Amino acid sequence: MEQDGSRRRRRRLGPTYRFSDLPDDVLHRILLRLGSAPAAARTSVLSQRWRRVWTRLPGLVFRDHGPLRNRSFLSAVDGGLARYSAPTLRALHISMFHVASRVPAARVAGWLRFAAEHVAGDLLLCLPWLPAGGDAEELVLPLCVGARTIQLGVGHGFRQLRLPPAGAFAALTVMVIRDARIDARDLERVVCWQCPFLLELHLVAIALVAVSDIILRSTSLRRLNFEVGNTTRLVLDTPSIEELSVSNLAKVSVVALKLEEIVPRHDASDPHRRRLLARHLRWLAVKGSHLVMPVLMRHFDTVDQLELDLAVSSGEDYKSFLRATTKLAKCDVFVVKLTTEWHAYESSLLYLLRKLAGTRKVVVHLPWTEGPPCMPGCNCGRKGSLNIDYIKLESLEVVEINDFTGEDHQVKILKLLLLCKNISASRIVINISRLFRWLSEGTCQRIRDEAHPGSDIKFNVWLNGRWEPYA
Repeated sequence: MEQDGSRRRRRRLGPTYRFSDLPDDVLHRILLRLGSAPAAARTSVLSQRWRRVWTRLPGLVFRDHGPLRNRSFLSAVDGGLARYSAPTLRALHISMFHVASRVPAARVAGWLRFAAEHVAGDLLLCLPWLPAGGDAEELVLPLCVGARTIQLGVGHGFRQLRLPPAGAFAALTVMVIRDARIDARDLERVVCWQCPFLLELHLVAIALVAVSDIILRSTSLRRLNFEVGNTTRLVLDTPSIEELSVSNLAKVSVVALKLEEIVPRHDASDPHRRRLLARHLRWLAVKGSHLVMPVLMRHFDTVDQLELDLAVSSGEDYKSFLRATTKLAKCDVFVVKLTTEWHAYESSLLYLLRKLAGTRKVVVHLPWTEGPPCMPGCNCGRKGSLNIDYIKLESLEVVEINDFTGEDHQVKILKLLLLCKNISASRIVINISRLFRWLSEGTCQRIRDEAHPGSDIKFNVWLNGRWEPYA
């Protein structure tokens, strides 16, 4: 009787649905939300069918979220890749931040071979940062024909990263390599001949095996971030380049550029507006050395956003800085961060601001500490070096000040900037350093008192992962 009653209740409630009855694509979406391949593999205990579902996921993610023993994490990666049964996968991410010792090259090579055979999408491999020892091994990147993006963080744990000698990365559009030693000719070959559709190339904290020139030829490349040590000269034959960042380069040559049709900003609303042919970049960043500035400014007439992160010293180096920055490209947004050594910050900043024309927004990163005074006889002591009368900035709308801590040397810089009529009349946003949660009301008021009456000055503080207004 009790069994009959239970059957009748089940019939009234309707059919029973189980996770195992769901189609594979729905189960894949559920497992992907777990965020890691080991977590997905643990669902095998739920039913016999689930033992195979995770092995056909479209993406595998292995990430050490906390300090783990080397063997447990490395074994999880080895096991997950060995059990994978689908012919291709859209993404393979292996990120290691807490593994303490060097991962053997043979083990990493196995992961990369798996990626070369299966990945038809995104490959990310981030190894723990370790200094390369005298007996460090070489690591070989195989040809990944199906990969669209490759991001490698080698962590300096290998003597050299060798690139494939032949074949084509037929689908590759984005390549990122960090913390590695590479042969110059390997790099040239891959960029010039083996990546026909490469759009973005990011080389960060790279060192060439030997001091050498680098020649990059690519008709497809649009964005280049070049931070490669031991480079004597960079030669760019990249006519489609739109965004360029170079770090600590002494020499650069630009071989080919594409002239772009642009509309001057003041003519944008004119129906009979005139168009100009100009050598244009969407973004240009120069970091470290100012020596490449003359060549870049000669080749690029206009830049949407120009970023200068330069080191400025005294004496002859300061004269060289003045010569190198005599002309700046016309830019819509100008970002400046200066590191001064035995040299006054204010005169260098004002010198750059005098060179701007048509700039709508200026972003200034303030120095954390006040540097020592200039050496005797420095050019910045010349009459007029702190004169603001020649700073025009007629199109200026916004001034953004970053890394503000309220120190006296920073307040002094702000007071000097606010003496400029066009700066004081623009909208001023002061972002308090992320290491600080508050400033004294007296500090904020000192800044407001220096501005012209009616100036729009707002302070922001970094809270909960975003900038919030500071009361």
